[in-house]
Amino acid sequence: MYLVFKIQKAQDSGRSPILIKIFDKNKTSEVSIKDTDLLLQAIDKLLKKNKIKVESLKDIRVEIDNEAGLTSTRIVLAIIKALRFNLD
Repeated sequence: MYLVFKIQKAQDSGRSPILIKIFDKNKTSEVSIKDTDLLLQAIDKLLKKNKIKVESLKDIRVEIDNEAGLTSTRIVLAIIKALRFNLD
């Protein structure tokens, strides 16, 4: 089971929408957010909804659009780094 963050092209507001997906054996679940301020809440909600603990994730991946916002990208990468620290 793994978690994927897809940082999409920045909107006119300068913010990049983020799609978060969890891939399990036969099941995929996702949530989309428009603002990085809601990122941690969205991750927590997605994990709880699927009854998954962070420790049970095998991998965390990120896909970044070429036109993604720099700040959004840096925030997501910092959160991924913290989550990976918990996996090791």
